[in-house]
Amino acid sequence: MKKIGIFDSGVDTPEEIIIAAEFTPFRLFGDPTIEPNKANEHIPPTHCVWTRNLLELAINELDKDIVGIVTTHGCDRTNREFDIWRECVDLDFMYFLNSPRKRDNTALKFFINDINEFITQLEDHFKIKITEDKLKEAIKKMNEIRQSLREISDYRKKMIITGSEFHGIVKSVQQLDKDEALEFLKSKQENLRKRQPFSKKDFKKILLTGSDLDDTEFIRYIESLGFQIVIDDLGIGTKYFVNDVKENGNPVENIAKYHINKPIHSTKFPSYQRFEVLKKLATEYNIDGVINIAHKFCEPVLYDHPYLRQKFKELGIPYLFIEMTYSREAYKQLSTRFSAFAEMI
Repeated sequence: MKKIGIFDSGVDTPEEIIIAAEFTPFRLFGDPTIEPNKANEHIPPTHCVWTRNLLELAINELDKDIVGIVTTHGCDRTNREFDIWRECVDLDFMYFLNSPRKRDNTALKFFINDINEFITQLEDHFKIKITEDKLKEAIKKMNEIRQSLREISDYRKKMIITGSEFHGIVKSVQQLDKDEALEFLKSKQENLRKRQPFSKKDFKKILLTGSDLDDTEFIRYIESLGFQIVIDDLGIGTKYFVNDVKENGNPVENIAKYHINKPIHSTKFPSYQRFEVLKKLATEYNIDGVINIAHKFCEPVLYDHPYLRQKFKELGIPYLFIEMTYSREAYKQLSTRFSAFAEMI
């Protein structure tokens, strides 16, 4: 099946629109084993390491089934990089979706208008028709996926599934054909219901937050140092499935409201609302500590860090902030800091 690639730092792309257009939504992930040599010819070395990596992959060659790209308004890096992609990436269809930073009624109306423009552009370019019935069917399908992911996510706090295994599941779902994704999730659910909890090893229960962390090997590395990620607020995590889209009424309006009302991302406004979400998760999951990971030059996460550090200090919750490059070699250099944090909590 043909795919529409998603270059999105805040999981605000309405996948239902892509599904109703009879394409597979295909979120793009980086590759931390490569260097962004070609990307460095177009953007400065102080540019976000993750988005540089994605540009490198796109310049070299995207999946042959990708027939278009949608970039959704997120951080300044992804926003500005869209123009570079238009010059450097060989695709006929590219669309920049204006997901608003604010979350009021004016922002909602703006977002509805831009989603409708996205639909028009898809219809005109690919000579298709995105009907209301197809949109409602796509919403129902995505809600089934979200519900399944919420059930599987709960197995993390029960110590039945590791954070890294769950991370890999979410990644797979974000790239699979959604009918295949549903079958994949049903199989996982059946398997997990039969599993027993881990051995009674003294794992430190962690809330993981920060940048777009798309390398499952990094999650696995954190676990190897004695942590269990029982909850997160990541794009490859709870932000992808925390709520459902309303199934009755105008489908475009319902999709827009879903994204406007999701727990706030670091690229949105105001920042204090993000802390309230993290505070609620920390309390609900009785965590031992918070780990906040920023890719190097990830300005939204760097901006939030001082505020989050102070607020978690006031709550008496141990908090670790790490800024790192997008490279597996960099992980090994962090072991001392992670180990010290584990001992502290």
